[in-house]
Amino acid sequence: MSVFRRAKFDRYQPAEVRRAFAAFVRLHALYFEVSAKDVDNVQPLCRDPKDNQFLALLQVCDADGLISSDADLLVLHPWNGVPIMTPAEFLGTVNTH
Repeated sequence: MSVFRRAKFDRYQPAEVRRAFAAFVRLHALYFEVSAKDVDNVQPLCRDPKDNQFLALLQVCDADGLISSDADLLVLHPWNGVPIMTPAEFLGTVNTH
């Protein structure tokens, strides 16, 4: 969550709003452990090997989707039937009513 403290995000939301969001996530998040074996079992692989950990997490937690701005992950959409979308695309799917 330390990424939220970076000054480059000040243009999107004030630091206090970002801190409150991080606290909310910590309070409500579910945590899953991803082992090296889980990462080794990822298929198909991402072109950036460092991102395979996120694909392994999708499998471990049986996720409904992955929200990312990383082009190496986005190019895999859908990955094994799991949608990978940008934050803007995700927000477009959220029912606001």
